[in-house]
Amino acid sequence: MKLTHYISLRYIGVSVLVMLVSIPVFYFVLQSVLTHNIDESLQDQKTLVTEKLQNLHDKNFLILENEITVVKSSNAFSKDQLFTKEIYNNIENEKEFYRILQFSVKSDGVNYNVQIKESLVESEDLLKIILKLLISILLVLVGTLLIINYNIKQKVWKPFYKTLEKLKQFRVDKVDELNLEKSKINEFNDLNFSLNELSSNNKKVYQSQKEFTENASHELQTPLAIVQNNLELFWQTENISAQQAEILNDISNATSRMSKLNKSLLLLSKIENKQFSETQNVNLNLLAEKFFKNYQEQIKFKNLYLKTSLSEIFIVEIDENLAEILVGNLLLNALKYAPKDSEVEVVFSENELLISNLSDGKALDKEKLFNRFQRQNNKEKGTGLGLEIAKQIANAFHLNLSYEFKENRHFFVLNRLN
Repeated sequence: MKLTHYISLRYIGVSVLVMLVSIPVFYFVLQSVLTHNIDESLQDQKTLVTEKLQNLHDKNFLILENEITVVKSSNAFSKDQLFTKEIYNNIENEKEFYRILQFSVKSDGVNYNVQIKESLVESEDLLKIILKLLISILLVLVGTLLIINYNIKQKVWKPFYKTLEKLKQFRVDKVDELNLEKSKINEFNDLNFSLNELSSNNKKVYQSQKEFTENASHELQTPLAIVQNNLELFWQTENISAQQAEILNDISNATSRMSKLNKSLLLLSKIENKQFSETQNVNLNLLAEKFFKNYQEQIKFKNLYLKTSLSEIFIVEIDENLAEILVGNLLLNALKYAPKDSEVEVVFSENELLISNLSDGKALDKEKLFNRFQRQNNKEKGTGLGLEIAKQIANAFHLNLSYEFKENRHFFVLNRLN
């Protein structure tokens, strides 16, 4: 949810809630006030009627209006009664609510029971009008808040959205600086200033890190190449003993492994720094077929049976060189750790690549499998970076690489993120 919507919903929600609570409270308070006024009017009429009855002579009996009823009675009311009652109105031909006051008056030894009533229709009509007016005010208030919110979003928050758009397009590996514009709002200016400083510092740190990685890799690669060349020259000399040959072989293997490790770490650094930005649609099926052709000798040596399904094409938008490394690392991992005379399964679908090989009976640790320098076992020599490189490449191009163990087989699945 956007911040403007979040704030607006809170303002509108609180305003509507206050109005919804206020309207019935106001209605009942106003109803109570109107009823109280009617009660006071009834009391005033009671005083008037009482005075007239006490000054009344039998021969000149007072005829009062319809709302006032006077009846001679031997049984007087014990006390004054004030209540609301629904009574049929002959004139309006409908039932109406009346406020009624009943009391007794004694004049010249004669008891009179008096009933004074006053219609509540006018009060109810007034309350309905006021209620409709309040509801209209509520609707106008909500509409006004929505319009204000829209204007705020279009004008006040415009610099913020500009900043957000530039941040989305900003990359530390590009030459262009962030250069966020000034705004009329101080908070946005503070934000833009901080982001400009942060982006500038990050670009400097990134450039320094990039140069260090490249220089360190180059400087390491050069002496390693010299050592390897000198070893090859030494191999060609005469009178090398068996012990010397074994030592030279160990040095050569260690140098070769160090060179591969150096290249792998450099590749990981480049992937993490997103230095591979040229992408295209790459057919992973073709890369798998190319891999199988290049590794026919290894497959024959371990007498592995390849069960492949390449009928469906899995196309990914990715850097082509990285795609080749990704597929190659996964397939090489399966060939390397598959037992001799076993089956390696490779299945392609439109959105997925599944690679499985037979296990030695143990599942791999999912938590550590894709970490650096993790190997499935110590029998096979390697850098321990192959699966981590594959995982980093997958993450960089919106793919998911996962591992499962079932039916005594390792399954590596590469698919698109939803």
